Amino acid sequence: MSSEKDWRIFLGPILLLVVSFLIYLLRYPLWWAVIFVEQIFFMLIISYGAVLILALFLLKYDSKSSLISFKKTRYVWVLVGLIFALLYLGLWYMVSFVLGSRFEITAFPNLTGYEAYVVYSLPLAFILYLVFTVFGAFAEEVAYRGYVQTRISSRFGYIVGIFIAALFFSLQHIHVFQPNWIVEFFQTQFLHVLLFGIFTGYLFFKSHQNIWSVFTFHAVINIINVTVPILVVTAFPFANQIATTLSFILIIAILKFLKLM
Repeated sequence: MSSEKDWRIFLGPILLLVVSFLIYLLRYPLWWAVIFVEQIFFMLIISYGAVLILALFLLKYDSKSSLISFKKTRYVWVLVGLIFALLYLGLWYMVSFVLGSRFEITAFPNLTGYEAYVVYSLPLAFILYLVFTVFGAFAEEVAYRGYVQTRISSRFGYIVGIFIAALFFSLQHIHVFQPNWIVEFFQTQFLHVLLFGIFTGYLFFKSHQNIWSVFTFHAVINIINVTVPILVVTAFPFANQIATTLSFILIIAILKFLKLM
């Protein structure tokens, strides 16, 4: 196995990451030019569509990867993804409560983070928000578990594949052209996204590379985060990070000792 071939195996994942950053570059000036939140969600859906198309192209181009395995649906894996999503969220809320966090009921539907934009139609905005979270979950799982993890694991083994894919998945969330956002991301979100990527990578491996297990896990968490009108107010700094770390450690441990077909 030559060092050149080892290096070349990262070209596809790096291309995927670079294209994601270029999408941010194109999207950034448009973000502040639009008025309605519906336009924002539509733009986000289009962005993830571009990522998905590139990931599918790279999968087809890579002779060692087959799109057939991603088309097969076994409902047991959908159920596994659903159970682990609910288990993680239940553990996270429980640990947060033990750490003294306060729970507040918010308005529904909740468009937190998009308050600066005008809403043309609240039902339409909320539907587009849900479409964005579900479609985004599918695009990211196909890209970073289906393509990146499969490609890296084929050469370096599943452990390296899981961690490299989780790292690329985390870096993809960084809006590199917004310095203030980068600082906030590493302070508040990076740990969650990295651990999320590690768990979904392990679930992908344990489910025999079934994309529907990780997509369901990802989509259910996104949907609940968008639809459940609960705001968690932490009692002290880093409480969220502690709850996230403990919750992912617990479900990784459960998954490790669980025998899946």
